Amino acid sequence: MDFQIKLFSWPDRGNHLIMITRGVIDIKGFEQIFREVVTATQPLHDCKIVIDLQDTACNLESADVQAFVDRTEPGLWPATNKIAIVSPREIDQYDQLLMLTSGLSKQGLKIAIFYDSKPAVTWLADTM
Repeated sequence: MDFQIKLFSWPDRGNHLIMITRGVIDIKGFEQIFREVVTATQPLHDCKIVIDLQDTACNLESADVQAFVDRTEPGLWPATNKIAIVSPREIDQYDQLLMLTSGLSKQGLKIAIFYDSKPAVTWLADTM
C-alpha cells in the first residue's frame, strides 16, 4: 500500500484532509491509514476527511474488521470530524468497506462510504 496525505486549513472554510491510496490493502493497512488520519486531525475540530481508495484492492476478512472496530476508540478525534471513504467500483470491494464503515459508524464516528468523490464531498459539506 502506498498513500499521500494533504491537510488544508483555511480560516474561512475550515480544515480538510485528503488521503489518496494505491495498492493492496488489508486490515493492517487500514490501521496505518487511521493512525495517520488521527495524528493529522486530532488537534482539529470540524475537519472534513476524504480517504480515496479507488485505486486500491481491499483484502478484508470479517473477523479482522470486527476486531479492528472493537479496538477503535471513538474519542481519538473530535466528534465534529467527518470521514468520507471513496470506494473502488467493484461490489465485493464496496461490501468489505461497507462492513468496516458500518461498524465504525456504530462506534459513534461520523463516517460514510461512497462510489464517487462528488457525493462524498457533498456529504462532507452538509452542515446538518
